[in-house]
Amino acid sequence: MSSLRFHSGVSLRSASLALLLAAGCNYSDSITDAGVADASAADGGAAVPRVLAVSATGHDRFYGVTFDPSGRFYAAGVVSEGNVAATADFETVVARFTATGELDTTFGQGGYARRNVVVGLGGEVARGVAVQPSGKVVVVASVEHVAAGSDPRDRDIALLRYNADGTRDTGFGVDGVVTLDLSDGQAVGTGYVADAAWGLTAYSDGRLLVSGAQRRSGGTVADFTVVRLSADGVRDATFGTNGVATVNVNERTANPRTATLLPDGGIVASGYIDDGGVVKPVLFKLTAAGQLDPTFGVAGIFAPTVLAAVTEAYDAVPQGSSFVTAGYGRNSTSESLDWLSLRVSAAGTLDPTWGTAGVARLDLARFNDNARALVALPDNRILMVGGGRPSEANVDGMVAMLTSAGQPDTTFAPRGLRTYDFGGASDFFWAVALNPARTHVAIVGARGVAVSAGATTANDDSVVYLLPL
Repeated sequence: MSSLRFHSGVSLRSASLALLLAAGCNYSDSITDAGVADASAADGGAAVPRVLAVSATGHDRFYGVTFDPSGRFYAAGVVSEGNVAATADFETVVARFTATGELDTTFGQGGYARRNVVVGLGGEVARGVAVQPSGKVVVVASVEHVAAGSDPRDRDIALLRYNADGTRDTGFGVDGVVTLDLSDGQAVGTGYVADAAWGLTAYSDGRLLVSGAQRRSGGTVADFTVVRLSADGVRDATFGTNGVATVNVNERTANPRTATLLPDGGIVASGYIDDGGVVKPVLFKLTAAGQLDPTFGVAGIFAPTVLAAVTEAYDAVPQGSSFVTAGYGRNSTSESLDWLSLRVSAAGTLDPTWGTAGVARLDLARFNDNARALVALPDNRILMVGGGRPSEANVDGMVAMLTSAGQPDTTFAPRGLRTYDFGGASDFFWAVALNPARTHVAIVGARGVAVSAGATTANDDSVVYLLPL
């Protein structure tokens, strides 16, 4: 048995979990604790984090989440049957949940649609999921490049589409998969530069937008990359160059994260670069045609030094006419990493009225903390998710709420944050989405089981959380 603890500011409230083994090797953890959330009948008891074992003994992790118009939500990530760290073969998985947070067993097989796009080792990682107006579900993943003699570290981008019932849509691409080989991978020192996928968004007409990276033509670094496809996965020639927009920031390697559609058809994308030893946040804005918007930042790019050592932007969403980020950073190597949120104006400059001098910084317990994603709520508060360290050797899932001015919201918790221990040494929330009714957020992640000294196996499990607002 495991336990889940809830921390609100400096106080601690705990409750035991009942691990209920369900069909298909699934089990759920639930608690009733008003300090966490109201686990009322209206929420189907899903107002607390739940641990789901998609596979009996292998690695299961959810990295992406989205809602459909009816209020159901979809979680995407990876699953493996093997749990030997060095050889686990990851598959892409997407699960559907009801509006009250229960696994929808009418979708796929017992609630899950799984596919091993490329049989191999651990190179397959799915992070983005979107629902098209047709009800079809699309997942984006980085997958191993398949070619005779290719380097096993080479990667392509794959989009998988499922019918509304979770069956494979064989009319999409080749047997349900569209593969994008945007650049030739290349070894650079001990590393490797290749295509990568991170985020996925669907337009109201079903077109698809992918955020990621590719190796720069003729170079040895990666560029930020945004790809627009038709609803059926064909490159949109009216966007960028043959459907692809690439952005070079200071001749440095891109670390891409999300891309968000704006009401005017523009796009704001997030990430970061290491610029001569200083990690800088990156936001860039594209027009609807996939060109850098010169009215934003410096020629369409925001990439200043914010903190002296590290400032990363893992996600960015609109808040009114501005953009708010979630990420982490520190001023020097002697400091621990803290959650960071920036607010960037419509003109692409740091907004000094946000947090303290434009930066909201949250620290759980003076150890390394990492924020991964955020949503802007209807009242302009910001909800962020990620992981925090209550001790140096342990990570718990963490949720924080900021006011509309970037201050900790003490009505949410005494210090504006809550942490959740799922029973693993590396528990994490990776993504969050707001439901259409704007009454709940769905949060997904993983219970991480650390590999102990001398051991070779671990059994991570997925986590879902439907949090009432």
